[in-house]
Amino acid sequence: MKETFGEYIHKLRVDNNLTLTKLAAALDIDQSTLSKIENNKRTVPEEILPKLAITFKIDRTALDKEYFSEKIASIIYKQDNSTELFLLAEEKVKYLRSKSIKQGKLKL
Repeated sequence: MKETFGEYIHKLRVDNNLTLTKLAAALDIDQSTLSKIENNKRTVPEEILPKLAITFKIDRTALDKEYFSEKIASIIYKQDNSTELFLLAEEKVKYLRSKSIKQGKLKL
């Protein structure tokens, strides 16, 4: 997805013929909050992801990928070296996972 997560939610809502009011109620958030999310004036609270997946019958794993990739992109997109930052972050994730696994083995 190349659009923002808010734009994606808007598209899903329109494609499913839902009003802001109906979708906001399904997500248990205020209509004005949903409007701000769709217009990229507010970030998406992680707590609504399960409800989004259920409401639109979307694979939760795919939805999480889109959500977290946008969070990462929003942090580094203004940097001139964003590609390098992304690659370094990927290395750090691998390191943290390996460290976590090693610590987990010690606890057994």
